[in-house]
Amino acid sequence: MHVAAVMMQRDAAIERENARIEQRATLARADSELTLCSPTSPTSPTSSTRKQLDKVDEVHSEAAEPIAQDFARPSSPSSTLNLVRTETILSRVETHPGPFPDLQLATIPTRLEEDTYGPPPDGGRHAWLAVLSGALLFFTMFGFVTSFGQLKRFYLANQLSAYSQPTVAWIATIQSTLTFFPSLLFGRLFDAHGPRLLVIVGTSLSFSALIAIAFCNQYYQFLLAHALFGFATSIIWGPSASVCGHWFLRHRSTAIGIVGCGSGIGGIIYPILLEGLLGRFKFRDAILIVAGMNGALMLPAIFWLRARLPPRKPAPWSALKRPWHSRAFLFLALGAGLSMLNMFTPYFDAPVMAAGNNLSPAIRDYAIAILQAGSFVGRACSGLIADRFGVWRVYFFLALLTSATLFAFWCATPMPAPAAVVGLVGYGFASGAWITLVSAVTAAIAPAEELGTWIGVLWTAISLPILAGPVVSGVLIEKGGGTFTYAGVFCGATYLVGTGITAFPRVFRRRNERPDAEKAEVEVEYVEKK
Repeated sequence: MHVAAVMMQRDAAIERENARIEQRATLARADSELTLCSPTSPTSPTSSTRKQLDKVDEVHSEAAEPIAQDFARPSSPSSTLNLVRTETILSRVETHPGPFPDLQLATIPTRLEEDTYGPPPDGGRHAWLAVLSGALLFFTMFGFVTSFGQLKRFYLANQLSAYSQPTVAWIATIQSTLTFFPSLLFGRLFDAHGPRLLVIVGTSLSFSALIAIAFCNQYYQFLLAHALFGFATSIIWGPSASVCGHWFLRHRSTAIGIVGCGSGIGGIIYPILLEGLLGRFKFRDAILIVAGMNGALMLPAIFWLRARLPPRKPAPWSALKRPWHSRAFLFLALGAGLSMLNMFTPYFDAPVMAAGNNLSPAIRDYAIAILQAGSFVGRACSGLIADRFGVWRVYFFLALLTSATLFAFWCATPMPAPAAVVGLVGYGFASGAWITLVSAVTAAIAPAEELGTWIGVLWTAISLPILAGPVVSGVLIEKGGGTFTYAGVFCGATYLVGTGITAFPRVFRRRNERPDAEKAEVEVEYVEKK
């Protein structure tokens, strides 16, 4: 059917539904006057009024049924618009205030994107190019960020040898915090304008930051340059993950997991690359080589990463309050924030753990790469497993597995080399899969049109604890005589408590903590039954 005809029929259905509502409201008001009903003390309509209301519903439902069936019919391949909505027009309602809470007022949808563009296609050239672009961006940005432990060893032995381990750890914590804290702003900009401009700006700033790091000599210079790189990463990574919500629905967790694999591969390559370059070239030349490689890999994303929905007027700032009205989101932010306190600490201090277990220099030098290898596998598997068993179940399991790995393999020293390697790989697997699903569980409770904003609000909130974790762990490492024992207990405890906080509403209030989409479906079913 031609789109214009469909729209005309929908308008007619809306008018017919409003006419029905007006008749019901008239009867309801008359009955209300007779029974002295009020909004503060509602009562049921009388039996005679109820019969008249049912008769009105029967007449109008017979007239609306053909149009409802027409809306449920799939559009033809030649149609320029993909009208795939299968609900009847009665599903677009809002509650009518008054003594009769079952009265409904039909409304015209304020957004037509769903009707115009259809649901996410779950595939296609543009969708998979967006995933590939996101993976390349994650490879370059997070590969460098999570490899700071390799640079930290070099800094402590060369340019920053006069500074203590906790002091140098501030460089990593500020860089990591700025990687996530501005996500609120850039998630909002992504929702309003799409990813292209953000990718261009972020790519330019990250390239400039690497050039600046190459020419640093003083502590404050390293601090500022790494902070700039973290800020540039924040501009890029949010859109890279959020755009998957535009293109994928059923396989969204898988798509986000593939994007996250870029970070895992980068985490393997960059420590090995930095170890080799710093051993063969001067520090400046080594970082310039990394800058050139990053620029070449990030360039395709400028052309490939695109949003499916068109730009629209930014949501009001008051929209930033909406995620906090969801109890599931609130507890997710609290629990994930506590877990994020020490999420990156083992990535930065893996060589300390290896040295505390008297591992060979070959393993100690590549401890971060070994850990990142496990992270890659975890990121690659997390999406597939989440789509199979449920994103929330897998999320909680991985958080508990991360805590158990820290307690079992990172606290006891010394331990045999095979056990230490298992600890490195195990933590990488569990933590890499867990952090990949943070965005996926947010997408499970967020409206699709506000996905970027919700993810931005979450990562802004949970980024602040990163400032304290590695620094406190650095102090605990010094107190432990250079071993990771005390720091391991601290890291494992924060993960365990954070998991309990996130799970609290789902364990004790599962019925009241349905995702917003599920609540909407229940409300629609209730209205249609009425």
